[in-house]
Amino acid sequence: MEGEPTGFWGKLERHDGEVTWHPLVDHCADVAACFEALLNQPVIRKRLAGLGGLDDLSKGQRARLCYLAALHDLGKYNIGFQNKAYLKKTPTAGHVGEPSALFGSGDKIASRLADAIQFSELCSWCTEAETFGELLVAALAHHGKPVALGSPVRSDIWQTMGELQPFEGIADLACQARCWFPDAFGGSLDPLPADSAFQHAFNGFLTLADWLGSDTKIFPFSEEADHDRFAWSQERACLALSRIGLDATGARASLGSDRPGFATISGFDPRDAQRCIANLDIDKEGSLTILEAETGSGKTEAALARFITLFHAGVVDGLYFALPTRTAATQIFERVYKAVVRAFPDEQIRPPVIRAVPGYIAADDKRAERLPHFEVLWNDDEDERYRYRGWAAEAPKRYLAGAVVVGTVDQILLSSLAVSHAHLRASSLLRQLLVVDEVHASDAYMTRILEAVLQHHLAAGGHALLMSATLGAVARLRLSGEAAYELPSLATASSTLYPLVTHRPLSESIRQIPIQDSGTPKTIRVETSPIMSSPRSVAEMALDAARQGARVIVIRNTVRDCIATQKAIEAIGLGSDSQLLFRCGKISAPHHARFARKDRIALDKALNEQFQPKALDKPCVVIATQTVQQSLDIDSDYMITDLCPIDVWLQRLGRLHRHSERQCTQGFQTAAVTVLVPKERDLTPLIKQHGSASGPHGLGTVYDDLRVLEASWRILEYSQEVELPTMNRQLVEQATHPEALATIVAELGDEWHKHYQHRSGVTHAEQGLARLNLVNREVPFTHKDCLFPSGDLSRAIKTRLGVDDRLVRFSHELPGPFGNGIRELSLPGHMVYQAEPNEEPRKIESEYNEIMFTFGRVRYRYDHLGLRKLDKHRSTEERADD
Repeated sequence: MEGEPTGFWGKLERHDGEVTWHPLVDHCADVAACFEALLNQPVIRKRLAGLGGLDDLSKGQRARLCYLAALHDLGKYNIGFQNKAYLKKTPTAGHVGEPSALFGSGDKIASRLADAIQFSELCSWCTEAETFGELLVAALAHHGKPVALGSPVRSDIWQTMGELQPFEGIADLACQARCWFPDAFGGSLDPLPADSAFQHAFNGFLTLADWLGSDTKIFPFSEEADHDRFAWSQERACLALSRIGLDATGARASLGSDRPGFATISGFDPRDAQRCIANLDIDKEGSLTILEAETGSGKTEAALARFITLFHAGVVDGLYFALPTRTAATQIFERVYKAVVRAFPDEQIRPPVIRAVPGYIAADDKRAERLPHFEVLWNDDEDERYRYRGWAAEAPKRYLAGAVVVGTVDQILLSSLAVSHAHLRASSLLRQLLVVDEVHASDAYMTRILEAVLQHHLAAGGHALLMSATLGAVARLRLSGEAAYELPSLATASSTLYPLVTHRPLSESIRQIPIQDSGTPKTIRVETSPIMSSPRSVAEMALDAARQGARVIVIRNTVRDCIATQKAIEAIGLGSDSQLLFRCGKISAPHHARFARKDRIALDKALNEQFQPKALDKPCVVIATQTVQQSLDIDSDYMITDLCPIDVWLQRLGRLHRHSERQCTQGFQTAAVTVLVPKERDLTPLIKQHGSASGPHGLGTVYDDLRVLEASWRILEYSQEVELPTMNRQLVEQATHPEALATIVAELGDEWHKHYQHRSGVTHAEQGLARLNLVNREVPFTHKDCLFPSGDLSRAIKTRLGVDDRLVRFSHELPGPFGNGIRELSLPGHMVYQAEPNEEPRKIESEYNEIMFTFGRVRYRYDHLGLRKLDKHRSTEERADD
């Protein structure tokens, strides 16, 4: 519609003085049609039903939920909201809290609302009258979080204004919704479930429908001559779900009738672990699987094989592949995309593959850029097709609504934290096989949240696969979902078979399936060197190995040490030695997370090229952080690494002699690792007065449990060789099992006992904080315990999860160190000091491919060494890369 609204409007836009608007009843038709289309997907419907204690939803139950969806925006009929169409017109109001305030108020206005929608009749849809009210409030609260009841009722916004009579408008909407969903009405229909988890999931799916129905690229505004909007909306919703990938019918049918084999996703013969995962039962009632196998054993392809099996069987509609870091997600994305292309060669029905990494807008092999007014432009001539295929990639809040999604683990953790749009994320995730890689990398806080994610996912009948190369017995038992378990002794835990698949069909007991063929054992020579605090000595050691023809990876625990070592090796590696340094283009550089997006892509590509198996005749040294220890298919002869927990160390060793079939460099036929340790053989000085720990090189900060570091150091200093994966289980348990840690505390005395007490307190506190921050799905949606914190408390939840990065945007592209134009940089939250929410960079200088700027109270430099602070306004503890 063009011009000023002539009736109740639901959507309105102003551009260059021109006004276009969308009738409110038509918008409700769009959203109701989207919700109906979602419920027509068997997986979505059964997940929602499962949370209500049902096998499925009947036709009448679905119609009743769709009718509720049609009422989701009845709050927009208030005059305060309608006044927003006009400049400076009062009163004004929102549309979510305002109608919710009427519930239980006893106000006359509340009775008028009840009469308009015939509330007393609708209450018969549930076994208890209050349940319908809870579901209706869940429908009204579709903007990302529950709303408080009991707020003051504003009588002024519900009065008649001219020809606009709010309750007549609501009655008209209710009448039209009855025509849209006639099957909702009838006395013999099954009642709607009263389970609180059902209400929360209903809200999530309705929020997804509202996002779809509010997208003007999918649902353009009505025109004057339009008729029968709802029938058109139904067709449009079905088209949108198919193209976005929410409707998997076409892609599933393309796989044929026979169960797909491993060859569907890979051109290689399956290894034993891959074959085991691919051949697991379908488990239509849901399942949890834990795969423990060494780095480089093909866990990624095993997960993809499990996905394609479940997808073909119709028990999942998609995949979310969660990685611990953005670097790992970016690397795995390419492998997942290639597998999906292989499984679905017809691009017209192929599920879109979404990269769920904030700062990127990417689907399949296409990228997009963000434009003003929240618009997104997909590259080249693909805009029309990717308005659908890339829909889920355009906003982090809807990442989980994608078909095949590769992203960071924080995105799934946000689905169970009391932050905006948690319900949208959680409900969207229910459709998917949830894969969590490197699950051992989570701390106590994140592990407790992950447990809540899994509990909700599995309660709905969902499927999950957890993977790790180095999972200890404690973590395996907790994540397997055993309500009460008895921890095995250190001896028993150490003798547990490895590799191992732990599989729990939700209708059966847990099974443990040993992997028979664990691949060719790999022997690695181990030595320790007390030069951790000497970047120059580390650089000399690395260069010496490279001069002998080796390809060398140096992994430092912190970005600070990484940059210091890079500076040292650049100072030493002059003349002919300069050709031994890792380069991005023609520029030597370290590899860590604090680079601009374009430069990170360039660095990853350069690393893959210079450390791929076929390039082994070219010696090279790369100085890096944890960014190279996961998901990168790179291969080296020799590694220098900081002291770290043994499970992390084993992960790092996955980049040594990774490909057994390659020809090894002369002199390095046996892989070798040097572990950098402190000069003094005593970690006790790192323990502070109250038992906390803090020291250089990430000891006590990045890796905060000194007991694990001490146990790991003991193993490494007495091990001249290790054989992997034969010794994986034994090494991990000796460094992480409570018995092993208790022995260390007993031997080392009072300071270590204080540290143990502090670590226990921190663990319990983090688990308790996680519980406090979780969405409470055990109480009805209208309960006060469902309310989310706001302001600083809400930001604190995200900050604790590490998703509080700030994006620095420049007015135009500036020349970067590797020839890329830099338009924006991501600042880790812990590097930001006193920056306002709308902060802009100031005092920008750019010369010699170096950028300097001020943000908040801090001055920064960005060059070939990455992003770092030039001055210090407060001390910050050392952090891992990302």
